[in-house]
Amino acid sequence: MNLSSTSWLQRLTKTTVFCTFFLIFAGALVKSHEVGLSVPDWPTTYGKQMFAFPLSEMVGGIFYEHGHRMIATFVGFITLIQAICMGFSNQPKWVKKVSYTSLLLVIVQGIFGGITVLFFLPPAISIIHGVLAQTFFILTIVIAYSISNERSQRIESDQSLEIRKFSLVIMGMVYFQLILGALMRHTGSGMAIPDFPTMGGMWIPTFSEKMINNINVMLFDMDIDMINRYQVIIHFAHRLGAIIISGTVGYFLYQHGNIIKKNQIIHQTIIWITIILLIQLTLGAFTILSERSPYITSFHVLTGAAFLGFCTLLVLRSNPIRWIDWK
Repeated sequence: MNLSSTSWLQRLTKTTVFCTFFLIFAGALVKSHEVGLSVPDWPTTYGKQMFAFPLSEMVGGIFYEHGHRMIATFVGFITLIQAICMGFSNQPKWVKKVSYTSLLLVIVQGIFGGITVLFFLPPAISIIHGVLAQTFFILTIVIAYSISNERSQRIESDQSLEIRKFSLVIMGMVYFQLILGALMRHTGSGMAIPDFPTMGGMWIPTFSEKMINNINVMLFDMDIDMINRYQVIIHFAHRLGAIIISGTVGYFLYQHGNIIKKNQIIHQTIIWITIILLIQLTLGAFTILSERSPYITSFHVLTGAAFLGFCTLLVLRSNPIRWIDWK
């Protein structure tokens, strides 16, 4: 493949990344506004073919739900084009396989989205739908990086073992934290602890009847549905995950700051990870304080995806090329 064709393919893979990023935000808006059943049929929209549905009727919750479907269809289409172009390119076989896997995953993701509607938003299916979205996002980044100029022009050097270990650990932690976030959102646990930084009026949660009663009194005053103990535990696990991740990043920066500065691209990536982490923590706090404002909550989800994306980039940038070139 000539250079111009390679450049075109590079732009396509980056477009897929950014479109997927936007799709995650659109999906978050649907959940944050609780409008997942505004369009009760699938794959049609009120009995009409998706793109034949009048734009003038995209009002209220239909705007978010139908808009999410249209964006998802577009992402599926460019993923198909990407897989086809990759198949005819001279890229390594493993890159092609990842591209085909991403196409399969986006199809499965779309089916789960449809099942979610047809079965009236069952939590288990909705959680899987959310987790698959983040997994697909990771694959789009891997594909884009694999054919990027940065990777092709990269001079192989032995990265610090500490950085390589950190990159894998932090990516795994963030991925698990996003699973907890999806579990919290789809089990109605987003306001299971309605105060911040305290929890049910306590600094150290006991999960006792007293704590649960305190929380339900708060929720009653806010005109929010009552919760039970397992929802409080889910919510607390998500908060605890944020503390652990923050501590891990802070400890690594403190212990290995000099090592990080030796490689400019690694240094920049970790700076972005730190900035996004601070934004994410702030949005998490304001999500509670605003009583789950739809837009603040949705940006919290979006920032979480950005955090995962940069952690993925750190893994790709810090590990040897020979390690990335698996067959």
